[in-house]
Amino acid sequence: MRRNILPAVLAAIALALLVAALARLSPPAAAPSVAANSLLGGETVRLLIVGDPFAGALQQAAAELGRQAGGTIDIEVVGYDDLRAITLRNATDASSAFDIVSFDVVWAGEYGATGALLPLDDLIAATPALAVPDFLPLAYQAAQYHGAQLGLPIQPHPELLWYRRDRLAAAGVAPPATTDELLAAARRLQRPEQGEYGVCWNGQRGQPLGQQMAHFYAAFGQPLLSPDGLPTLDTPRGVAAARFARDLLAVSPPDVLTMAWDQRPRRFSRGGCLFTYEWAARSPMVEADPVSNAHGNVGYAAAPHAPGAAPVTPLGTWSLGIPANVGERRDLAWRFLAWLTSPDTERLLAAYGNAGTPRMSLLNDPQLAERYPAFPLVARLSAEGQLADWMRPAVPQWDGLAEILGTAYHDMLRGELTPEEAAAVAQSRAETLFAAHTSRRVSP
Repeated sequence: MRRNILPAVLAAIALALLVAALARLSPPAAAPSVAANSLLGGETVRLLIVGDPFAGALQQAAAELGRQAGGTIDIEVVGYDDLRAITLRNATDASSAFDIVSFDVVWAGEYGATGALLPLDDLIAATPALAVPDFLPLAYQAAQYHGAQLGLPIQPHPELLWYRRDRLAAAGVAPPATTDELLAAARRLQRPEQGEYGVCWNGQRGQPLGQQMAHFYAAFGQPLLSPDGLPTLDTPRGVAAARFARDLLAVSPPDVLTMAWDQRPRRFSRGGCLFTYEWAARSPMVEADPVSNAHGNVGYAAAPHAPGAAPVTPLGTWSLGIPANVGERRDLAWRFLAWLTSPDTERLLAAYGNAGTPRMSLLNDPQLAERYPAFPLVARLSAEGQLADWMRPAVPQWDGLAEILGTAYHDMLRGELTPEEAAAVAQSRAETLFAAHTSRRVSP
């Protein structure tokens, strides 16, 4: 498993806090009557999922889902890195220990190359009731590998800019649309002497900062890979993205270089920052917490882009797939997966707190928008073509590439490298990584 147990412990704490927040939501509306008692036929379906917000909704809804499906829902929740390790190890067993596994779509390249997941195309074609056109288009497409559909989306979540609506309104400041506007607003509004800083973001060394830098690269219009799949990190736009990250330090909490996914929304919720880069699906951490300093005063905006660059908001997606070695349980797993991701069942999960619904019909639902104010923004960004996932390429080298970005630029943020030097170091290390992978593929 990964480096040490601390990230897993923190993830477990974050999930527990989220589940507690979801429990404070008003009781869900009565579930639609589903003639699905024969779906599981009294069997137990086994899920391996990550400790992200949709996991909390699934746990809250497990008894109701089991009642409707006519069986038992057995859910095992693990941390991000453990999920990938367990899934890859499970793929080498003669028979899968799980019927359904969740996966970050950045792993689609690795899972597709190793044959870890069952291609679903034939099953999808035979299930018109799945209503594929109702899925958020980019979220559905993201789970493909070389044209094969490896999963169905369960939690699409663009990384938006959350902001304190009350503080901006009082100062007459509009939500920032560009990176320059974000820096200016943060400098103007932050009150460090009162423990209130400008911007929270992933500055922690390794994967957290690596992901954040990939998104900053996108804000400046720079992909991490060229069209032929080679690293393109040491470019003028890449260096500009690095300078932006360095400039953020002046308007960020002093401990931002140890901040990751779970810390930034908690800090924002407590009033420790006016803005935070954060996944839309985590909005219940504030919206469902009446004791939060930001409760009722959170605004959501598209990710800021560099002046002159095209607006783009990174979309991450958790999908659900079926292990390729599921064997004779394939049909059972597919029936449940298709039903679980259907519009009616997704509406139930939204009622239980899934703030990252994959269904366009739910993103455009006025009643759900009252509970999840980010929904209309996500739908609009999708319609306007501003959602993208190219900034985190789904290649087998993604994990190593993110680690490279998150170490080289962490050294820069600590003052050990200039932006130009950090970009050059990242480029050299990435070229070595990709060359080694190519060598392994062609070796006898």
